[in-house]
Amino acid sequence: MGAVVLMAVAAGLAGCNALVECRLQAEPVVNAEGQEYRCTASEDCPRSSRESVCVTDVNPTEECVRCVDTRCVRFSPGVCS
Repeated sequence: MGAVVLMAVAAGLAGCNALVECRLQAEPVVNAEGQEYRCTASEDCPRSSRESVCVTDVNPTEECVRCVDTRCVRFSPGVCS
């Protein structure tokens, strides 16, 4: 019983996890005219001062950008439900 409670507390502190369904939010990075930015590497993508280059394919904890199929894509932390 204690292990189950401990797992539930840890799951709540960790946010998204295997016990909770999470959805990664992704949207194309577009310019003022609404056109998608193209890239060959994630470092080519424009980003704000609060965004970084995504370093893994895992659900990010903060907003980041990545080059996906020659398109710049912004990833946001998953929404848990």
